[in-house]
Amino acid sequence: MKNNLSHVRRLALLAVAFCLTVAAGISTQITPNTGPSLLILGDSITWGTEYFANSQKLIVADAQWTHIVIDGQYSRRVAFPTPNASTKYSGVKTFKKLSEGGLKADAVIVALGSNDVAIETKEAVYETVIRDLLMTIGNVPVTWLTVNRRDTPAIAKRSVLFNQVLARIAPEYPNLVLEDWYSSITKRPRWMAWDKVHLTPAGYQARAKLHRRLALELYDRHIIATTSTTTTTSTVPTETTAPATTAAP
Repeated sequence: MKNNLSHVRRLALLAVAFCLTVAAGISTQITPNTGPSLLILGDSITWGTEYFANSQKLIVADAQWTHIVIDGQYSRRVAFPTPNASTKYSGVKTFKKLSEGGLKADAVIVALGSNDVAIETKEAVYETVIRDLLMTIGNVPVTWLTVNRRDTPAIAKRSVLFNQVLARIAPEYPNLVLEDWYSSITKRPRWMAWDKVHLTPAGYQARAKLHRRLALELYDRHIIATTSTTTTTSTVPTETTAPATTAAP
């Protein structure tokens, strides 16, 4: 009984801390031109992973990425399908702002879509915003985590639809790899919080470890993408006559 009360108290404190601080979001400092840079672009789940499980510390410990920027914002969407003045709530506009501020992202983990499926209902809109972000990021290695939001049955179905759109267009983007977070958390319901959107302490710890693994994989992809594979081959002349010469005057 005592252990149960302790667990409930821990979850309550977690919820209070989340409500008090999540609106501010989190974005680690940008230091331009300091070496290979990794960006993790997400919403409140990304924020919670950093705040409660310190995913950046895990990635730093592997000593690969010189610079790591984690930018998570409550209610952030992939993009707005219609004109909207907000910057911090749009993944596309946030990426542009970070780039203008000096960040040259050499690889990106995208953890967005949960707030899009809560508001938008059409498959065509999902495709539009996904392509918008991928075009904005450009030709660097990208890993996109699939969505698993299920606070209502309708939103749960739209999460599946969003992931299907990702899977359908992924072959068009050789730099894009999908990470099946949807299946991972479906198999481990204890990772999902009571609101069926955010994560439990165990879920945030698991997500932080996932960020670390993805960062390692992205570093390898970055190295491959930036290493020249061009080889020089010699050719045998097909003519045996001596080259023409011009006599000196």
